[in-house]
Amino acid sequence: MILAGREISRLVAIFVTVFLIQIAVIPHFRLGGYIVDLPVILVVLVALHLDAPNAALAGFLSGLFVDLVLHTPFGMTALTFSLAGYGTSSVASQITERNIFVRSFTVALLAATATSLFAGIGALIGLEYVTRRELGAIALVTAVAALPITLVLAPLVRWAFPLETVQINE
Repeated sequence: MILAGREISRLVAIFVTVFLIQIAVIPHFRLGGYIVDLPVILVVLVALHLDAPNAALAGFLSGLFVDLVLHTPFGMTALTFSLAGYGTSSVASQITERNIFVRSFTVALLAATATSLFAGIGALIGLEYVTRRELGAIALVTAVAALPITLVLAPLVRWAFPLETVQINE
């Protein structure tokens, strides 16, 4: 699938807006003491509409922007988001449900998995603070937050893709 300039510019606008909200607003609102990761939720939601290479690229590029503000090794988030995008896109053909609530639960599960993947990559490179016992709570917070966030972001993502480029039956 080749994305046209219109889809790319709309996706960039959505990702930049979510990134700015993530760094300016979200740190002031915590859920269970943890900060919600909006970009990973958006990557998973966008990857449901893209083929695997484009989803991996979208995840990688958005992860690079997130890496600019995190205090983790540069590229760790980009790798995680790229793998999450690729994996999500790979299973997207199995998700034929039109119901937004089923899609929200799917995004929640995949976003929690991406959070766990981030911790796993951190453990592989020797980052001890990522492998704390709180990983389950962090993944749960990501999943719980993804439910309402998906309801808000899904119309924006549908706006980014005209009907002829959407791969899922909507």
